[in-house]
Amino acid sequence: MHRALSDLTARIERTVSQRLVPAVYRDVEPVHVEAAHLPGEPVPAREAMAMPYAPFAVGQPWGPAWSTTWFRFTGQIPERMRGGRVELLVDLGFDNAGPGFRSEGLAYAADGTPVKGVEPRTAYVPVTGRARGGERVAFYVEAAANPRFDGALTLLGDPETLPDVPLYRLDRAELAVLDEEVHALVLDVRVLHQLALTLTETDPRHHEIRRALELMLDRLDVADVAGGAAAARARLAGALASPAVPSAHRITAVGHAHIDSAWLWPVRETIRKCARTFANVVALADEYPELVFACSSAQQYAWTREHHPEVYRGIAAKVASGQFVPVGGMWVECDTNMPGGEALARQFTFGKRFFAEEFGVESREVWLPDSFGYSAALPQLARL
Repeated sequence: MHRALSDLTARIERTVSQRLVPAVYRDVEPVHVEAAHLPGEPVPAREAMAMPYAPFAVGQPWGPAWSTTWFRFTGQIPERMRGGRVELLVDLGFDNAGPGFRSEGLAYAADGTPVKGVEPRTAYVPVTGRARGGERVAFYVEAAANPRFDGALTLLGDPETLPDVPLYRLDRAELAVLDEEVHALVLDVRVLHQLALTLTETDPRHHEIRRALELMLDRLDVADVAGGAAAARARLAGALASPAVPSAHRITAVGHAHIDSAWLWPVRETIRKCARTFANVVALADEYPELVFACSSAQQYAWTREHHPEVYRGIAAKVASGQFVPVGGMWVECDTNMPGGEALARQFTFGKRFFAEEFGVESREVWLPDSFGYSAALPQLARL
């Protein structure tokens, strides 16, 4: 019994990683890559896009610690991709550490408009809804070479001790057609598989899900995933739709991205991190009208308004539509142990005023999911 269960787990994970995920994109076409390197502080996009660019190759290293490399990707959609949803795939040298801690980028259209963030788990830039074939493609990516700290002593924390050694390597730059049915199948399988792993083996729902996944895999032709994706999804639809028990709760979730305003990077990197994250949210909100995203810290909105007004206009539009929700009413997600009552009162006063003046929203809650302890005076201050 235990061996059969573990074998099925391995089979599901192996099929996802080796068969389904590689089939999400098809019919790739390389693009031409050029780069311009900034050893010091970032510059505005218009200035960076006007810099001289030199040819750059996939596989070539880039990015000493805290530097910025601007990549320019140009190409043409082949006629054979006509009718497909084409995306630009960019791998800046990502690893499996997850988003937020190493190399990241913000993609811009050729006219300087921010498009979306390029990060380990969202390493694509949308190019067309449905390609006609023959369209010219041009995008810029502002790539940040952020080092990762693991608690050990390092030379990477001070500009005076930084080694002039690239941290990353451009691993991918190509156009590809997204197979939307295969992509949806990957999501369906991952949701069900992760749910089954969360449930105990004594829960009948656990075994119902595992059985549904096993039967789907038995009938899936792994040599033609694209051809069988729709049928595979249909076989899983019942397991996805079925509640755990008749009295099961219905849970509503909202998106959130916790961004420390001061962390293991310079404040200027927090500003860029906000732009990448919020650009992603606006792009996702366009694609998924049901998405609701909660975001705190008026300071981060203010930074975006100052440094990335196009992204900020997108935020304002999504606030108006109810998809981007300012929460918390504080200027930042502040410490509540060391500041006095006056400082905490000002957090609420300034934060609530910003949200009211900018968006006509009055926050009525405290949002501190990452606090290291709470002042006993906080409930009184929040109520007042």
